[in-house]
Amino acid sequence: MELVFALTVYVGTAVKPPTIHFYDINRCRYFASRIMRQPPEPGEERKKITAICKMQKVKKGTQIYN
Repeated sequence: MELVFALTVYVGTAVKPPTIHFYDINRCRYFASRIMRQPPEPGEERKKITAICKMQKVKKGTQIYN
């Protein structure tokens, strides 16, 4: 098992897969902040997007980004 930071994205109150894993909290927080600043897709209603980074243990072999 490895300890990593999981980037989890919520649209409204629903979790949107996939969860992306990072070794570095700063990289995870960078992508979380960029995701939350995304404009809505044309023709779609505005929904609140929340992205958070939380510590998580994953199995060896899980794809983890630097």
